Amino acid sequence: MAQKRNEMIRRRFLKATGTTLGAGLMGTATGSTDSTSETTDDPVDVKVFVIAAFEVANLKKREGTGDAPGEFQLWYRNYDLTEAVDVPGAFAPVYHNDDGIAGTVVGIGKTNAATSLSSILRSPKFDFENTYFVTAGIAGSPPDVGTLGSVFVSDAVADWDLVHRWSRADGDADPYAMMFRPNRPDHVYELNGNLVKTARRLGERANLTDTERAKEYRKLYPQETAQSDPFVGVGTTMCGDTYWHGSTLSDQAGYIAEKYGVSTYATTEMEDFATARVLDRFGHLDRYVSLRSVSNFDQPHPCQSVRESLAADSGGFLPSVTNVYRVGSRLVDEITENWDRWETRRY
Repeated sequence: MAQKRNEMIRRRFLKATGTTLGAGLMGTATGSTDSTSETTDDPVDVKVFVIAAFEVANLKKREGTGDAPGEFQLWYRNYDLTEAVDVPGAFAPVYHNDDGIAGTVVGIGKTNAATSLSSILRSPKFDFENTYFVTAGIAGSPPDVGTLGSVFVSDAVADWDLVHRWSRADGDADPYAMMFRPNRPDHVYELNGNLVKTARRLGERANLTDTERAKEYRKLYPQETAQSDPFVGVGTTMCGDTYWHGSTLSDQAGYIAEKYGVSTYATTEMEDFATARVLDRFGHLDRYVSLRSVSNFDQPHPCQSVRESLAADSGGFLPSVTNVYRVGSRLVDEITENWDRWETRRY
């Protein structure tokens, strides 16, 4: 049913815009230094498109690509994504290789993510007709659900922001000074179950890394899951433009997931609902995989304040960017090496 729905959306979208499959949308945008024409007779055929939010290296100048990585550097380096294409309106160039693997840094937050991805999908420089889209990023996690370095395959993406909120000082509220807008089921996306299962199965074969600092930091949390070694799991990712922190707001995120009737709240981040919304509008949601690794707990341990927790060096950053790459690359390799099967959605 989901596949037929997305095909219908894609056909209607292309018919309404007067384009052909794979040609993209003609249009103009600002914010890029690209000086090439928006018209091309030979678009890049993309099998897998990797989406990251930030990077510390200057990839376009190939500076800093051997230092501590951000979300995109390992993909850029290990898949030799050295061909750069500027797209007007996008946060960063699209990098690709000759094997059909491409990716970009969309910027932090929903506005950046939506603007960048929309601009890229509209570009005639790429053929996205059969592309699989993979977010590979870091996140926070409640200590009773995840631990530092764990990787979660998102089976649902929920929006943290699209509710009514007020201060308890301004009136009674049950239970979190918030109220859901009625009849708005589009505040959550449940993702392709077959892809979720496949991504988890493949990801569980990955060798997850860890650090001594992360091992010591986990011990400060009393929750059994927090103290465990990194693992691959499945759960809902909660997307919001506010970088919130603390047990009260963590409980609220869990409450939102419960109200939406989706799986346990597992990760918190700032881009994936925007990504899912754009892919849904363009008819690609059925080929979307959201991978989020845990770089930090979403609340302090019992001996910390929230401020101290936010400033703490948990040791989780390097394992998180490494492990989400190791898990995600299993899926990317499976897709590209068996493209004849994946292209026709037989997974």
